[in-house]
Amino acid sequence: MRRWFWAAWILAVLVLSACTSQVVGAPNADPQAVPRPKPDSAAELIGNAGTFDPCSLLDPAALAQFGTAEVPAQESYDYCWLKLPMSGASVAVRFGLLEHGQPAQAREVEPVGVLRVFEQSPVPDRCARYIVFSDNVTMAVSADTADSPGTTVSELCSVTEKAANVIAANISGRRVAHRAYPGTSFGPLDACKAAVTSLGQIPGLAAAQVVDYPAHHQCRWGTATVPSLTVRYVLASPSSAANVRYETIDGKQSGVYTVDIGGPTLCVAEVKGENRELAQVIVRMAPGNAEVACSAVQVVAGEVWSKLPLTE
Repeated sequence: MRRWFWAAWILAVLVLSACTSQVVGAPNADPQAVPRPKPDSAAELIGNAGTFDPCSLLDPAALAQFGTAEVPAQESYDYCWLKLPMSGASVAVRFGLLEHGQPAQAREVEPVGVLRVFEQSPVPDRCARYIVFSDNVTMAVSADTADSPGTTVSELCSVTEKAANVIAANISGRRVAHRAYPGTSFGPLDACKAAVTSLGQIPGLAAAQVVDYPAHHQCRWGTATVPSLTVRYVLASPSSAANVRYETIDGKQSGVYTVDIGGPTLCVAEVKGENRELAQVIVRMAPGNAEVACSAVQVVAGEVWSKLPLTE
């Protein structure tokens, strides 16, 4: 398109230069102008995904018909969650995670405002809906009873539907808040830029396969199985598991430990920031590779930690 624009522009200049009079007042297109985002895009409705505050999208009172929703300590800048006691169970309502792509195995339901909404086939302990933007970005909204195994909540999908409808209406109405991070926060960092030179330390890692997220608080290299590397900035307390080894990485006291997930080897390195922030590096490898995984995780963490803001 730009090539044809410039061809037409050059032709117009040649024609005008051959004339004795000049056309005045004709508008000129700016070839460097950035196209305005579509009105139903995340870029337009959410704005800067890195500072977007997902907790601003759903007032706990909006779920009052199901019970009294509580606001627990949050786990991530990427999403928000509410705890909703109902039917003898603790229901977790999670919302706000932005991902690239379209929802898989989900059917489209009634739109809300300018936004399309999809519903995933429910399972006994989880219901999910997806709010879809026109720029290939999707927001997940779900309700689950993972904290109350074995319980059944008949209105689980009704909770999800209500939450998704309120959230989509707020986004359509541009009722979205943004955070202002302090200078020492991990919040503004781009996880996909945190590990560059150290990727080769993970044997067999397909470093060119990168899964990034619009908010940039997490990034994954490699396949969905093994080997893979994840860098993420979360909100949590450092692990107090008995197998945590304390190491000095890039001059910072860090925890290194393995996690048993029933198959692949998973090794984590983490370091504490301020206000419950944690930077984590996670290496996943085939079973029986704990030593290799934890050796690699420390090298990658050295690069990631070197790019963190200075804290007290």
